[in-house]
Amino acid sequence: MGLGDRPVQPSYKCPEFGPYTDEEKFKGVWIEIKAKEVLWQTALEGDNSGGLVLGADGPEWKYLAPQQIMETVNNTWEPWETISSRMAGKGKEFIQLSEEFYSLVNAVEQSNWGTSVGKAFKALSSVKKAAFKIDTPLVYENTDRREWTMQFNLVSSNDSEAKKMMSGIIDLRDSSMPARDGESDFGLGITLPYVFSVSSQPGRYLISSNDYCAITSVQPTYMAPYDSKGRPMRVELTVTFKEISPLYAPSRTEVD
Repeated sequence: MGLGDRPVQPSYKCPEFGPYTDEEKFKGVWIEIKAKEVLWQTALEGDNSGGLVLGADGPEWKYLAPQQIMETVNNTWEPWETISSRMAGKGKEFIQLSEEFYSLVNAVEQSNWGTSVGKAFKALSSVKKAAFKIDTPLVYENTDRREWTMQFNLVSSNDSEAKKMMSGIIDLRDSSMPARDGESDFGLGITLPYVFSVSSQPGRYLISSNDYCAITSVQPTYMAPYDSKGRPMRVELTVTFKEISPLYAPSRTEVD
């Protein structure tokens, strides 16, 4: 099913049978995923998060929160490279070259190579590595976009629920990918994938994306039993969300 063929605002929920549908009896945590159409993106963010120019609302999903949610924030710190450190590196290379030269000279003086490959190899093996190390401090370079990886355990109790469950999985997968733009020259154009807002309900402590996310991975694992049409009635759906905007530390606030 292509992006252009999708209903205007379909909504999916799984599991969708008791006790999960009874909000009075079941006080679980749900993950809400809402898709948003992307018209185009600008090169710089500025005041526009992710440089996104957004269009219409897309599908929505509401999945029971998994037992484990992995949030990943990676910070990059690199050695500080300066003119002086590069010059020191060249000096190290020169010293190493000198060590190799004198080792080879000594080997030639002490051994008659002749045409023996073994003697030549033995002479070359006498080359020593210069024991020098250039120390530079680590400096902050970048913070990768935040990621969440979640494994939803989807389940259905009859054929109708299995059909809707599979429709939601297919729609989520298709929403994460581009579609061909048939009106473009030579068929090279694409319609950009949807972006997604992700949050945990009730509250936003577990998942609270500051801006829109991209889906970078969708991995459904289909499991028995199967319904009368051959559709799985259980699916382990692993989805990875990645925030589009750069990550900065917010002002320090107390956790509710």
